[in-house]
Amino acid sequence: MTTSRRAGRVTAADVARASGVSRATVSYVLNDTPGQTIPESTRRRVLQAATDLGYVPSVHARALASGSTGIVVIDTSTIPPGELVATATRTLSRALVERGYVPVVNQYTGADAGGEVLVTLAQRLHPTTVLALGELSDDIIRRVREAGVARVFATPSSAGIRDIAEVQVAHLAGRGHRSVAYVAPPEPELAGLSELRLAGARAAAASHGVALTAIPLLDQEPLARELRRLRDEGVTAVAAYNDEVAVGVLGAARRSGIALPDELAVMGIDDLPVARRTFPQLTTVAQGDVADADVDLATIDAILAGEQPVLPRTAPRVVVRESA
Repeated sequence: MTTSRRAGRVTAADVARASGVSRATVSYVLNDTPGQTIPESTRRRVLQAATDLGYVPSVHARALASGSTGIVVIDTSTIPPGELVATATRTLSRALVERGYVPVVNQYTGADAGGEVLVTLAQRLHPTTVLALGELSDDIIRRVREAGVARVFATPSSAGIRDIAEVQVAHLAGRGHRSVAYVAPPEPELAGLSELRLAGARAAAASHGVALTAIPLLDQEPLARELRRLRDEGVTAVAAYNDEVAVGVLGAARRSGIALPDELAVMGIDDLPVARRTFPQLTTVAQGDVADADVDLATIDAILAGEQPVLPRTAPRVVVRESA
């Protein structure tokens, strides 16, 4: 049977007309409703008509029929964006699709609006689960649940952001550096997260007797000049916000003629693949949490089942290479 596709969205009524059955029968077949006795020939006719027409049930229709939209919102609005989070999001999305869910990602990080966007998504999409890779405030969690989301999972992130920077600066102090520059990311949306990391770096610097200077990541030429100035003032190491920032520092240092790591040690955070491809190879801090690219799928299954598993938190660890 072939049927020309109508302009606009195909509805269950279109499938009913094309297959010559009632809308109720179409609903029973497409939703595989239990307790209904429908001839196999009728079932095949309905399914073929739905395929020919390109029928896709709406989110709300599917929710009414099954009690679930099958949508899972992955929220990354409260953690630093970058390659690590992007890889974790792809891994999670693939795992959700394989389990029959539809992933929707909220990565809006503008001020406090990320939580507001999440609430709006909950109200409009009616997801079965919200999986936040960072922390959510109690107020946002309450409002998401009030929107009808039964399963909301979030993991604290602020303490971890500070801890990682503390490990970074402590390593540099252990290597004998007494004057360190913290290089912040240039993106305004990362300012809040960078301040958390800078606070951790300052705490470690204070406890280890290290002088800490904070500067923004600049374009290569102005950053090269700034690094020469800092070197002349006695700065011997850079604690970069993450590996991506550190790569920019490495390039500017080489452009300025600064010997790495003899005159300036450089250290990143995240242990991204690029850290092994720089020259010199980048010393960094590897972090382990729910945002790790190696997602524990058993934990994801537990969350989807409505459990609140306690995630094992791996302590940050220094990966020593050539740059520091």
